[in-house]
Parts: sequence; structure tokens; C-alpha cells
Amino acid sequence: MMNNLLNGAYDLHFHTAPDVSERKCSDLTAAKRWKAAGMKGGLIKCHYADTTGRAAVLRELFPELTVVGGLVLNRQAGGLNPDAAERCGQAGGRFLWFPTLDARCYQSFRCGHDAGCDLSPYLSVLDGGGRLLPQVYEIFESVRQYDMILCTGHLGPMEGMILLREAGRCGIKRMVITHADNPANRYSMEEQRECVSLGAVIEHSYFTTYYNRTSWEDLTAQIRGVGASRIYLTTDFGQTESPFSDEGMELYANGLLEHGITPEELDLMIRRNPEELLQR
Repeated sequence: MMNNLLNGAYDLHFHTAPDVSERKCSDLTAAKRWKAAGMKGGLIKCHYADTTGRAAVLRELFPELTVVGGLVLNRQAGGLNPDAAERCGQAGGRFLWFPTLDARCYQSFRCGHDAGCDLSPYLSVLDGGGRLLPQVYEIFESVRQYDMILCTGHLGPMEGMILLREAGRCGIKRMVITHADNPANRYSMEEQRECVSLGAVIEHSYFTTYYNRTSWEDLTAQIRGVGASRIYLTTDFGQTESPFSDEGMELYANGLLEHGITPEELDLMIRRNPEELLQR
């Protein structure tokens, strides 16, 4: 049974079934657990499907919850596909992620130093000259028009920061650095601060700390280096071996409190900041 630590909290990054990969639980189970834990809501994410409609069904079933979805611009969506982004926005999708598992830089990280790794099927937002591809600007227009939340996905800092600079210039107000401490797309402290100066907020996910990829000390240093007012916390769970969303958020919150994060800072990062991000 959860205590009141989670009352009013959100988890804006949780992977549910149905999915290509086996998942911890279904959309319905996630929503039931958010309600039982006293949480305000969450986001259901899938790397390979638009979750906008699934989130709408959950909102009808659980009107007391704020449940949102969106689209990842991986290959199943046609990659950097302006039409897919537009339709997601028209249907009420709130989050639009640039490539995640299909990002070329992410696949390069996974390959390590394997010279034989074929990266040609994977996606970059840049052309050969280091400029954003024309279709990215079309995607920006849909994000701006439908007031969606633009997320960097698994783009590394080089691509991600170019994306953010141009998105801000094009009038996009809601931007997120996706799990900025994940080694696969880690942003340095200086890069995180620059992103915040461009208007972005920083997402930290418990996945990286739970699986010993980011230490508690490193995580709290990043939070203090940016400031809790520009950060929100998620789990990025849904793997069969991971805790449920509500369990993960409670473990994350308690761990941060034990490592010196104040209750006031925690309140910002699990309640107030995600709620502000979602407001239209």
C-alpha cells in the first residue's frame, strides 16, 4: 500500500501493453494502480505505436486521472514523418518524441566500437552538412499548432541541442530533454543548463538509477546543477523485471529524499512541474 508521498504525483513515462515487447502490465492495470496510489495520472508510451487513443479511453474510464499519450517518430511511423505528427496532434496527442530506439546515435551507442555495425537503416534529424532536415521544420509546425510537447527521444546532445534551438526559434514552447542522464544519450551539466536556457525542461527517469547506470550522487548533483524548478521525474519502467509505475515512483522519491533532496524539491519534480508541463 502506498503512502501519501505519491498523492497528486505523475509518472509521465511508463511503457504498457499492448506493445511489441512484453510489458509489465496493460494500460488498464497502470491506470488502476495510479488511482489506488493517489496519483494524479501518467503517460503511456510505446516506441512503435501512437498511444493517443489508448490514453483517451483511460481518461473516460478514470475521469479523476490525467492520462496522456503521443507518438514516437521511429520507422513504424515513417520516421521523420510530418503527416504522422500532424495526425497525432489533431487526435489530441500531447507528446511527440523524436526517434528513440531507431535513432542512429542510439544505435551507434549500442554498437560500441563495432566497425561492422550497419547504421544505414536508422534515423538522424540532420543532413550531411549538420543542418536539420526540411521535414523536421514541418513537424515543428504541427507541434506548435497543436501545442504538443516536443521531446528529444534518444537523440544525443549534438542533435538534440540543434533541434531545441531551432524549435524554440520556430515558436515551440514545450520542450523536454528525454531522460538526460541515460548513458545512451547523456547530456552534460553544461548542456543541460543550455537546454534550460532555451526553454526546455529536463526529464530524469528512475530506470537509469535503478539499473545502476547513474548513481544517486550523480543524479542529485545534476538536479542541484540545473535546479528542481526545471526538472520532472519519471520511471521509464514497464519492463517485466521492473517495478510497477507507482512502486517505482515511490522508490525513486524515497531514494532522493535519502540522498538530500528536500520535500519541497521533490514536490516540484513529481507534482507541480509535470502538471505545469501538461497545462494548455
